[in-house]
Amino acid sequence: MSVTTQLAPSLSSSWNIENRPSPCIRDFPPEASIVLVGSRGSGKRTLGFIGATHLGRRLITEDHCFQEATGTTRGIFLRQYGNQAFYRKNVEVLKQMLDNHRTGCIIECGMGSLSYPAQKALAEYSKTHPVIYITRGSHRIKSLLRLGDEEAARLEIADLAHRNCSNLEYYNLYDPSGDGAETPPENGLGNVSSRLKYAKEDFSSFLDLLTGQGVIRSGFESPFSIAALPPECRSFTYALSLRLSTIPAIDLVELEAGADAVQLKIDTWSPDLQKLIGKQVATIRRNLGVPVIFQVENYAFEGTQLTMAEREHAYFILMEWALRLAVEYIIVDLKYSSERVSHLVRSSGRTRVIGHYLSRDENPWGWDEDTSMTEYNKAKSLGCDIVRFVRATSKESDNDFVRAFVNRIESIPDHLPIIAYNLGDHGRPSLVANKIFTPVTHPIMNTTVSKSQIRQFLPTASEAMQALYQSRILDPLHFYHLGASVFYSLSPAMHTAAYQVCGMSNDFQSLQVSSLEDIHRIIHDQNFGGAAITQPFKVQILSRIAAKSYHAKAIGAVNTLLPLRTFQNSSPLDGSTESLLRQANQRCKAGPIAAYYGDNTDFIGIMTCIRRNMSPRNAIQPSKTTGLVIGAGGMARAAVYAMIQLGCRKVFICNRTVENAEAVARHFNSWASGLSSDGEIVRVLRSTNEDWPVGYRQPTMIVSCVPARSVGDHAPANFEMPMQWLGSPTGGVVVELAYLPLDTPLLKQIRRVREEAKQAWVIVDGLEVLPEQAIAQFELMTGRKAPKRRMRLEVLQNYHRYEE
Repeated sequence: MSVTTQLAPSLSSSWNIENRPSPCIRDFPPEASIVLVGSRGSGKRTLGFIGATHLGRRLITEDHCFQEATGTTRGIFLRQYGNQAFYRKNVEVLKQMLDNHRTGCIIECGMGSLSYPAQKALAEYSKTHPVIYITRGSHRIKSLLRLGDEEAARLEIADLAHRNCSNLEYYNLYDPSGDGAETPPENGLGNVSSRLKYAKEDFSSFLDLLTGQGVIRSGFESPFSIAALPPECRSFTYALSLRLSTIPAIDLVELEAGADAVQLKIDTWSPDLQKLIGKQVATIRRNLGVPVIFQVENYAFEGTQLTMAEREHAYFILMEWALRLAVEYIIVDLKYSSERVSHLVRSSGRTRVIGHYLSRDENPWGWDEDTSMTEYNKAKSLGCDIVRFVRATSKESDNDFVRAFVNRIESIPDHLPIIAYNLGDHGRPSLVANKIFTPVTHPIMNTTVSKSQIRQFLPTASEAMQALYQSRILDPLHFYHLGASVFYSLSPAMHTAAYQVCGMSNDFQSLQVSSLEDIHRIIHDQNFGGAAITQPFKVQILSRIAAKSYHAKAIGAVNTLLPLRTFQNSSPLDGSTESLLRQANQRCKAGPIAAYYGDNTDFIGIMTCIRRNMSPRNAIQPSKTTGLVIGAGGMARAAVYAMIQLGCRKVFICNRTVENAEAVARHFNSWASGLSSDGEIVRVLRSTNEDWPVGYRQPTMIVSCVPARSVGDHAPANFEMPMQWLGSPTGGVVVELAYLPLDTPLLKQIRRVREEAKQAWVIVDGLEVLPEQAIAQFELMTGRKAPKRRMRLEVLQNYHRYEE
């Protein structure tokens, strides 16, 4: 049996004897129903529920449809009517289920999908709909189902048939939070973990890419948000170069260091390469949270004894495999036949294709040759989204020719984004100057991976960034945390650590201010980079800014201030999205300041923590779920907005000064009037002595936005909940924004309630929320991918300095 057949029998069969590819469509209508197939124990039902909740769709299960169609369960039907009738009814029900739910659903198929007629129906369905094959480690399935070796082996072999009727594949990585165990006190206090919080994030992100929901959501983002533009549209983005064979030797969590993507290089063969690649793609996404760029190295075929034709065939099997995994980018070598490259592009769906041209032979004309332009035009005509040129060189002077070539391409109207650099030690300056997906390494790889497996000439992302500051391409800037009471701010520790990790020459300090005039004096400096704005200026600062993000307008408060500069030879600053995008691409440059831009990341921290810790039992339902916000300041506004963004349409607000609560309610009811049938989303609770309003479920989302310490003239609020407001039978999430002291009266109360009433309340303290909003703030201010793990670590390490 050939290596190709061993690798992917299902994919090999998609090519006929003349090697002409059969079509495989992965560009689906936005509302097309999504089908999940796979073995028992693969997690289809759980992922189906997660997906349906995330996308706001109906979950359709084959078991339910069978019972609805027959009036009885599968087991009883089988015993009453026998195998043949059971087999026929299974196929009939599956076909009806697919036919009757073509839009707006997540469909979970049972093991009836293994029959030939069912597989044929699913294969036909996959021409117009996503059919996702869910896989997971065979040892995990064996353990979950308590199978013997022989039975487990039979199940695994039968399960492989699902590749023939699916067009996508998802590896369901083990989630330790699913064990429901007590989490260690990473965020300062021990807590009961929300089940499957990592699985929720992973699969939700996968569906966002598949359906385009991520793109739709990014349309609401600020032009300064890195979510608003893909990496190829931003300046100086980095791709961590990682070989498949080296991953077992590396703790991927340690690799977080400013890279915008991971370039996964397939450099080895393995008998179970398909599942191995699927698992490693899932592992990269979970641990690093960045897009995956998939590349098959030519030397991967060494030692396989394949002919050149067989190597090309195997190469495209693996490229098709990458598309099944819905990686964000694939690199296709332009040396292969145009027909196969064109087919790959047509099958790519939302995966972006990078046309790649590599020249290992040095020649006297180098980058000036017409061959490069021919390859560029070929990539464009084939439908590639990006083009990459890489050349071998032994002369540092060749780096000048790279820039000239890039300038030539960029002078072409509607040109493709271009990646261009020289290989080898002498090519390092061209790597630093390259603006899109510059390949980089990581310091930890120098100690954990064999030197023969690392390209020694590659810089780290930090080194590449440092070189940009040293050459004055980028300028050191000053950043601040400004407010009436910032003496205990953890922002300087987080941001300074992030600058160090990313190789940025900025500084960050907290300054106490008493007026807007104080703020204006500080931020008028030409080297001002941005400021975190805190109490009591989040609403007041609105009068001093020229442009606001969609979120800041909706919230009516700003916690992030950015300069808008007057650059030489730049278009006039008119507040348009195009104008702001130009500003965003020059945000690491100093210069005269013409105006200011306001955004809000407070809601991101709150929304992230609620979504991450909300149990499936408390999944948000617009007609039922109730939220409660304590306070009426800038953070309370952000909390209300976060709940609305999550889909909640019944939010109550309670504040000591009722007039302030009513002002917040009026603001949001005016802004979101079309989201509720009665035009009232936010309602005011006038006193903690009130009974919970009749006709409304008790809250499953509670956010306390009152400080535990005094701010200005405002006394601290040692708030506890009225007990009858805590009557949710399924518990919920309580988010406490205060963190000095960390264990507030509210959190102590919730622990008592949780222990005495045995309700499943998940506690999120201030040290978990704080870095989430700061991470988003760092990315807005710098345009760089934040080192999230390091920023979270800095909070934990520095918090104790402020404890009494």
